[in-house]
Amino acid sequence: MLSERPSRPTLMNHRHQPFTSFLVCLGALTMAAPLLAQEANRERPPTPLLKKGEKQLFVDSVMIRSKQGVTRVIHPAKKLEKPVLTAEMPWEVKIKDGIIDKRVNIYGTVLRDEKTGSFRMWYADAGSVLYATSADGISWERPMLKVAGENNETNLHLHSPSIIEDKFETDPKKRYKAVGNAGMDRDDAKIQRLKDKFEMVDWYRDKLHRLYYAAYSADGLRWTIDPEPILLGCDTITLSQDPVTGEYLAFHKRQGDPRVVGIRHVFLSVSKDMKHWSEPHPVHVADEIDNKATRKLKGGTYSEYYNLSAFAYAGQWLGFVTHFRRVEPPSALFGNDEVNGQKRSATGIIDVQLVTSRDGRHWDRCSDRSPVIPLGPHAYDAGSIFGLCNAPVFVGDELWMYYTAATTPHGGLAPEKEQSIALAKWRVDGLASMQAKDKPGSIETHDFIPQGTHLSVNADFGKGRLMVEVLDADGKTVPGFEKEASMIENQDAVKLPIRWKNSASLPAGIPIRLRFHLQNGDLFSYRID
Repeated sequence: MLSERPSRPTLMNHRHQPFTSFLVCLGALTMAAPLLAQEANRERPPTPLLKKGEKQLFVDSVMIRSKQGVTRVIHPAKKLEKPVLTAEMPWEVKIKDGIIDKRVNIYGTVLRDEKTGSFRMWYADAGSVLYATSADGISWERPMLKVAGENNETNLHLHSPSIIEDKFETDPKKRYKAVGNAGMDRDDAKIQRLKDKFEMVDWYRDKLHRLYYAAYSADGLRWTIDPEPILLGCDTITLSQDPVTGEYLAFHKRQGDPRVVGIRHVFLSVSKDMKHWSEPHPVHVADEIDNKATRKLKGGTYSEYYNLSAFAYAGQWLGFVTHFRRVEPPSALFGNDEVNGQKRSATGIIDVQLVTSRDGRHWDRCSDRSPVIPLGPHAYDAGSIFGLCNAPVFVGDELWMYYTAATTPHGGLAPEKEQSIALAKWRVDGLASMQAKDKPGSIETHDFIPQGTHLSVNADFGKGRLMVEVLDADGKTVPGFEKEASMIENQDAVKLPIRWKNSASLPAGIPIRLRFHLQNGDLFSYRID
């Protein structure tokens, strides 16, 4: 289970050693004091460095020493009036027994070219991985690839296709990597070889014979799928890459693993070569707090987690996890239990929460678990959010995340259910903030030595004020860096420079702390350049 960890100073992976304890009698305390001071100075752990230009977000409390009168607040996404892509091409719209089924989804990927600013999207319909391009990320075109006919289909036939452009890869034929699941013809020998690689395998009794596979490509359009599966399967999976080590992280769903209570939960397996994967372990599992929230719904029973899209950013990891709140019977949500002779199954609603990590392997919840992408207010995503891209894109001063929007809750059936691809937006670093209202609040950081000298903040104090005080390692205000000398009022920007009356630069080469004083506003992040 995940919970927000207590604050701790761990910026640059320095090991913190405990101070030596001395047992002295009360009468000898005065004589021992100088020795104690010398020992404390000698054993004091090294002050971590704060990298020049690296942002410090307020999504967790790792760098917070103390806070008063402030609250961490989740900021819901801004949405467009309509989806950016809907099922409208003949090969995207399915018709069976006279019932029209219009579904496209973005369990896949959107990449943006750093030089041209153009966008590429890998998305899917009911059976194929499709490709689209855009100049602005809003209006999309479907190029006729002629890879799998006169359409925009690639030859990557995997469900939940998650793609990365591998910056570590030296072989141009493997520039792009992908994972996904496939319900291929049952091959007992192949399944057994896969089971022999892992310890926890008895849970796998998938009637559809779904397994997770890896693939590679030179251009992202023509793919080679490794014939040997990489992991025992379910349906959804997302692929990420560690920007420091180059390791691949596969966040995938398991149903029925005995280590967790419930059905759908998110597991992680790591690989250095896309062939050999670590034993999967649970990274996001519903707890009783989740279950209590679900039981507030009419017919609510318990919570599950569908998938996790994780990405490295600002020296840490952020994740979007889909919270599935199960409802029984289906009529509690839909008013009926079947449509056109089809029975509903696994009914419930799904929205998106924010989670955080410092290593990509161990994840914590953020704030009060309120959705960072809630349902509605538009009809196209009023029912559920089924999945997201494996990572966002950054456009100017905004963060964009593409997601699968559904008009009905989970359990909806065609033609009542339509799925499209929609766009969620935030200001950069704007997923969460530390917020103070009418009563002033403060945030004090742990000690650090800045590699840069110029402090700036991402903050919204359009109707409030912010002051920043610089403290030394003993918690005393550094002369000339008093809070009153740095006041910012009625300003809102993603990069506000902080200056003091007689200085625009921070003290150099010494351990310092920052103490932010807030009133009627939000502080999203800070950086020192």
